Amino acid sequence: MSSVTITFLLISVLSVSLNIILLIYYRRVIGRIYAASEEASEIFVYLDAFQEHLATVYETPTFYGDETLKRLLDHAQEVVKHLNKYEEVYSFTQPDLLEQLAAATEELEKEYDQEETSQKEE
Repeated sequence: MSSVTITFLLISVLSVSLNIILLIYYRRVIGRIYAASEEASEIFVYLDAFQEHLATVYETPTFYGDETLKRLLDHAQEVVKHLNKYEEVYSFTQPDLLEQLAAATEELEKEYDQEETSQKEE
């Protein structure tokens, strides 16, 4: 074997090895990004449900006009607006997040209505 052949073989083996290492590394990084995206979307769902629940509580006759609840509601809305800026991150794994938020809001409203009905019956 000539020295050119040996050099080419070493460079080829090194290149293949480096590509395999980079492939393994990229898979791990993408896995972490995917997990972070899942967590971010879950946090957003909970915050949105919290905002909707807070708005519902604020609109009840008992609490309507309460300044503390109004400030809390405004703060929750600001947090949700801020998180909307990062929609690309959490929509990476949850392209149907808006439908999930709507479903979570409906469930929350049903639970609140059931609690309200059971309190009136007592």
